[in-house]
Amino acid sequence: MAYTSTSLRQLLDQLNIKYQHFTHPAVFTTADVELLPEKLPGVDTKNLFLRDEKRRRYVLVCVRAATRVDLKQLGKALDMKGLTFGSPEDMQAMLGIAPGSVCLFSLANDHEKRVEGFIDASIEQDAEMQNHPLVNTETVVLRVADMLAFCGHVQHPLKQIDIPERV
Repeated sequence: MAYTSTSLRQLLDQLNIKYQHFTHPAVFTTADVELLPEKLPGVDTKNLFLRDEKRRRYVLVCVRAATRVDLKQLGKALDMKGLTFGSPEDMQAMLGIAPGSVCLFSLANDHEKRVEGFIDASIEQDAEMQNHPLVNTETVVLRVADMLAFCGHVQHPLKQIDIPERV
């Protein structure tokens, strides 16, 4: 069974994870977030669904929204050759979400454990972070420690990584 935004928030409640929930017009890019009328609390993040050239390994990487990721260097850091974005079909099949809604919470829908989760080391130092709750018309703000606990609960512990930036 794939989680929905509602069932995901019910799970957060069951786990006693405190969060703030916001609804807003659909956002597909970090530029769209800047156009929202309300500035949301916490670190604005973006999540990248990536795969290697042979489609054997998939990762979901959470970084600060302003980070310009160097995919070639990130591939080296992850020991993945030919790192590129995963297809919408793979995203739907593995994470149960559509493009524009990529989020760490979607790891809960990866029952086959095909996708590894990573979080930029710089984010862990912040108290709160933003992530879509499986849809791009909503945002959940929660403590980074609680996101780590959530991902551990759904058996997708996040690995910390220093994200190489493009210059």
